[in-house]
Amino acid sequence: MTLANLWLFLHLFFAFAFVGSLIVAEWCGRAARVSSDWKTRALLFDLVKKASAAAGLGPLVLLGVFGNLRALAIGLPMATPWLRAANVLWLLAVILMVTANLPGAARLATLAAGAGDGNVPAGWAAAHRRWRIASAGQTVLYLALLLVMVYGPRR
Repeated sequence: MTLANLWLFLHLFFAFAFVGSLIVAEWCGRAARVSSDWKTRALLFDLVKKASAAAGLGPLVLLGVFGNLRALAIGLPMATPWLRAANVLWLLAVILMVTANLPGAARLATLAAGAGDGNVPAGWAAAHRRWRIASAGQTVLYLALLLVMVYGPRR
């Protein structure tokens, strides 16, 4: 096994972990939306927060690192437009995860946990809307990254 193949394996491994975290977040978010029980919503958004932190952010960072190592190992110049586009999309995904997805899930878990009396907590609708937009944005960025990876240069 060459070093380039090891970087490719790790890049793909972390890509699958990241996409898995997006799926967990999406389905737990959907389940929380249809639940009327605030304890259940708190639990589901706590799962979203944990999945986004453990299986989302870490693998997202590592998939970019190993993708760039793979590009270097196969001789792709870092200045190519294709690799620049991939890195811009990847950085946008990292920034979105850190600034919106993770804080949004944490805020929703906290708000839902504090809604013990069954009333909708103040700020829930706005926080939920922001998190849903960030989650959709993360999915769009993932799909854009997938297109760039599939239709990028081959070596």
